[in-house]
Amino acid sequence: MYIHKTYHLVEPDLPITTYKKMLSSLCKINLRRANKFNILSVYGALSCIENTPISNNIGIYLATEYGPVESLKNVVEQVNNPQGIVMPFDFLGINTSASFYIAQALNASGKHMVLTSHNLSFEKALQLAYFDLMHHEVEDVLIGRVDASLAFIENHQNYITPQSAESFDQSYWFYANRNSQNALAKIEKIEEFSSLETMREIYGTQMPTSFYALLTQDTNTKDRLLHIAKDDNGKCIVIEMEKL
Repeated sequence: MYIHKTYHLVEPDLPITTYKKMLSSLCKINLRRANKFNILSVYGALSCIENTPISNNIGIYLATEYGPVESLKNVVEQVNNPQGIVMPFDFLGINTSASFYIAQALNASGKHMVLTSHNLSFEKALQLAYFDLMHHEVEDVLIGRVDASLAFIENHQNYITPQSAESFDQSYWFYANRNSQNALAKIEKIEEFSSLETMREIYGTQMPTSFYALLTQDTNTKDRLLHIAKDDNGKCIVIEMEKL
């Protein structure tokens, strides 16, 4: 798998109107009623492959830890209110349809999906995209990790790790295919381990690392780069990569 393009948006809790205005310069599909999660997803994906020719059979793999949590919060509050009425667009918004909107904006007919997990959601999405690409299920892939800020939730620090961390709007994407020409990096392999100790028997005393930092750091080394991530139970996923 050869990585060709990458895009990373990190912002404080900006209003959805700001992102809708930004998105309007990239596509004309009707997302007037979409929630912030969907807008962030479409904007990040389109920004990643702007001015890049893609195949019709592109695979879209969107990972998220929290999903469209703002719409979910609204629906729960409406259901729990004796006089409340569930608003249709809030209800529709709890469905993770962001990958459909991306496919619609790209006029793509390949597979698309949203994967959500408290841990390793991005690594699992990347692993699935890698499998589909290497087995020629798709011609190219667009892989992302999107989460909207939780700042609108009271005491939101109780729900994020580490609890002292700030919560931001984030939309991180990269585009990859099987063509090595002009690629930024190559993913050599992806491995799973049942524990950190088992991983270290193979890779030594490596610590969890940021995939985006490895991909974008300024380095002249040709040594292998390792992205390592683990869940709360110690399960690890290791992605071995080479900068080109």
